[in-house]
Amino acid sequence: MSEQTQDIKIALSDEELWSTFCEGEESAYTLLYYRHADRLYSYLKMLLSASFHESIDDVFQETWVRVFQGREKFTSNGSGSFAGWLFRIAHNISVSLMRRPHTVSTFKDLASEEIVLRTASVSEYDPLSDNRSVDEVLKILRGVVEELPMQYKEVYLLAEFEHLSIDQVADATGISKGNAKVRLHRARQIVREKVLVALGVEFDGAKNNTEL
Repeated sequence: MSEQTQDIKIALSDEELWSTFCEGEESAYTLLYYRHADRLYSYLKMLLSASFHESIDDVFQETWVRVFQGREKFTSNGSGSFAGWLFRIAHNISVSLMRRPHTVSTFKDLASEEIVLRTASVSEYDPLSDNRSVDEVLKILRGVVEELPMQYKEVYLLAEFEHLSIDQVADATGISKGNAKVRLHRARQIVREKVLVALGVEFDGAKNNTEL
């Protein structure tokens, strides 16, 4: 492959690269892999709790295998649709892993939509401010996110860590856009309040029950 051809491919969108891959150019798949590998691996590290950390590599590899084999299964719906599809595959594999018989009880916190909607009446999310180092706050943040119930954790990770749009989050998790917004809104509120508590910042949490 010439350097000029390589530069052209790097400039293509994910969806254009996928189309090129489907036409038989496997180097386009390699570029897609390098674009998203780090983000996907980081997402899996956060999504899968300590009990499943030994499975991260397997889930990561299985995701890319399914992507490679899915030439006939994915149809682009515009910019960002490939990323949404990629993370949905990873999400589905992860959930299947955690729902195996010996871990079913862990998923009792996958509340119904009705419960989620009832607990979602919270104020708008405000950015955090604190005098501590960025590394220290990030460490606290990651610890809080790690303890979120799965229905909040997955949307928070996709939106805040992987910077997916709400449409992509909904597509990746297989829920409606409205429910994705509700879950993200609630997750942000829980995370904010728990991080503030960890930082020793006083706030009025009486109006919002954030117990997990």
